[in-house]
Amino acid sequence: MSVRPFDDILALLADLPGPDMAAQETARDSAGGGMGGLAEIAGWAAAWSGRPIPQVNRPILALYAGAHASVSAHGGTERERLELVAAGGAEVSRLAQLHGAGLEAFDLAVDRPVPSIVESPSMGERECAATIAFGMEVMAKQPDLLIVGSIGQGAGLAAAALAIALNRADAGALDARAVQAAMRVRGETAPLELLRQLGGRETAAALGAIVAARVQRTPVLLDGPAALSAAAVLDALAPGSVSHCRAADADAFGLGACLDVPALLSLNIANGEGAAGMAALGVIRAACALATPL
Repeated sequence: MSVRPFDDILALLADLPGPDMAAQETARDSAGGGMGGLAEIAGWAAAWSGRPIPQVNRPILALYAGAHASVSAHGGTERERLELVAAGGAEVSRLAQLHGAGLEAFDLAVDRPVPSIVESPSMGERECAATIAFGMEVMAKQPDLLIVGSIGQGAGLAAAALAIALNRADAGALDARAVQAAMRVRGETAPLELLRQLGGRETAAALGAIVAARVQRTPVLLDGPAALSAAAVLDALAPGSVSHCRAADADAFGLGACLDVPALLSLNIANGEGAAGMAALGVIRAACALATPL
């Protein structure tokens, strides 16, 4: 039997671990009555860490930088932003330092943009599968909370096109170029094929990170269009595969119908580079503190 590039990811999705319901119940009870959403967050963190007293001591923000010919002719903007983040000069760099979070910024060939998704596929199968595998590598650092974001202007267009192609968004409310791109692949229903056709490298890497976190039973915060659309692809492919995820911020990207996961905050932070995730990290830690016995 011949091996296809996506076989490994499909095999992982066929055997995903579930939540620890006993830990979830214990954490909710420990958080106390009247704590509302904080008790729910404590339960979520416990369910996916497998610890009835959840803690977040090793959070990592993974930012995947990708460039798109449909947005810019070269990777200059993405390169400059990537270097600013790495040098500690970006807003999210300061927030990560404040919260004691690790920040990993990955260069996904920003000097070699993917083709315009309006005109042609973003990636071949092998490149897409390899980028998914690359995204998984962030979990080698064994974070106890993974925050997934991206760098690059093309992620929003790709996310909108994927949302339309997955029948999870109203085409009339999104960018006309996204509609054109989605129409180019009309009739295609396989979620990973839609990712290959319409998603950038940042979206493929985000998908890999989300899956690897699920395999290691690690809760995930989704920040920005690449992370949200990657999770939508997974949810379409394997319903329930993103129940370990929460959105950091409410619908700042017009993609609320794309993925039905609770949002922790509503700050309207629209760059997807992890600032909302850093703010939500404080909320998660507060929830975990409530679930910690005195």
